[in-house]
Amino acid sequence: MVALATAAFEIGNSRYLLTPSPKPRPSLIRAQERLGSKPVAGLSIEWPSPFPSRIRKVVTRSGAHRRYVVPCYRCGDVEAHGDAAEEAAAFILLDACPDIEFQEQPARITFEWIGRWHQHVPDLLVATDTRFEFWECKRSFEAGRFWIRKRSERLQELLTPLGNGYRVVTGETLYRDSFLANARQLRRFAKRPMSETVIAEAALRTRTAGELAIHELADMLSDDEPASDVLALLYAGVLCTDLSRPLTRQSRVHLRTQEEHPWVWRLFDRVAA
Repeated sequence: MVALATAAFEIGNSRYLLTPSPKPRPSLIRAQERLGSKPVAGLSIEWPSPFPSRIRKVVTRSGAHRRYVVPCYRCGDVEAHGDAAEEAAAFILLDACPDIEFQEQPARITFEWIGRWHQHVPDLLVATDTRFEFWECKRSFEAGRFWIRKRSERLQELLTPLGNGYRVVTGETLYRDSFLANARQLRRFAKRPMSETVIAEAALRTRTAGELAIHELADMLSDDEPASDVLALLYAGVLCTDLSRPLTRQSRVHLRTQEEHPWVWRLFDRVAA
């Protein structure tokens, strides 16, 4: 299997975006509205203003513990800040997945558990048109700790009536199969200019064949760097492939259908919710 080549125009490795330019994220707004739709005994949620944004300010000090800054492109040019490698991996996966919106440190949750009140800032709020979840990213050995488990159980109990999930996402889950490596590769093509002609040609060729290898589709496109076009179309969500397997020239792609859910949920196919 021959690995795909890296195109010359790929996005650089700069940690920071010079001109952040976020776009509207309507699914996150719907999640906020849903969570505020009715009171739930034992639960209150404080949101930043404006939302979506971080409930905690980003603090950078010399000598402080390491922070992870990931430039993200799907919802405009924004930076996602995290405290752990697991959070950074989640940012990359979510930014690479079409139809996903997310916000790190989105809210402060105050909740009651066996007569005492606790506060918690989840790492992420993840939203689609129909699915809303808070994520807490932990190293695999941390996820089994008593308080992490009990907090997760209590928040699932309180949030479920509001139509919102709560999930502890482990490093083992985030790093499984080839999802993360493929997400890193696809994000390099986030800003590739795509002409309507190339998009229409790729869609027609794929619809006619039903399924094609990346190199087969690239050979049919009339652009200077057709393999890069195919990867950009995978990032954009026009095309789909099995991202649990390494992306190669032989990877099979097909047109995405309305019935196909964002691929990032496949991370949990073999993991109990």
